[in-house]
Amino acid sequence: MSRTSLSREPWLWVFVGVWAVFVSVLHFGGLAYGIYTKIWWWDLLTHSLSGFGVAGVLFLVFPQTFNGSRAPVVVAGVILAIGAGFEVYEYLFKDFWYGWSAAYYFEDTVTDLVVDVLGALAFVVLVDGVVRFTTDPSRLTESQPSGNPANLRSDGGDASTSPDAATPSDDDTLSTQSQR
Repeated sequence: MSRTSLSREPWLWVFVGVWAVFVSVLHFGGLAYGIYTKIWWWDLLTHSLSGFGVAGVLFLVFPQTFNGSRAPVVVAGVILAIGAGFEVYEYLFKDFWYGWSAAYYFEDTVTDLVVDVLGALAFVVLVDGVVRFTTDPSRLTESQPSGNPANLRSDGGDASTSPDAATPSDDDTLSTQSQR
């Protein structure tokens, strides 16, 4: 399966949509209930999961971004730019950072961007794994169809490659025995 055809799979769209809702609930729930200040790693969790999700949306809309050996670098750059935009928003419109020093805010921003990119690279690895798994010829066995659907036998075998293509299937044998 190519990356472009994978990006058109309905299950992947549902997965990325559910992921987006899940991450949004974690983020806004964290803000509403003060979890960001109570659990030190909550920010890392939401940034890594959102990096994964934004990379998912990027893949669905621009699957060609994930082609080639430079794909991780391109995806990381795009996610870094989007994450930097979010960090500017966070700086301008949030009040929780007012007590932070400039050095601490800088450290938090760099950490957030690194975790965003790591989450996105995890999605790159997922896409690569799915593409490799679905195109690996060694995972196809004799019982799985690999050729022309017109050559399929009723038991799932391929009549064009099977030496016993002319032999009756188990269903034919059972029906013959039941007629006796």
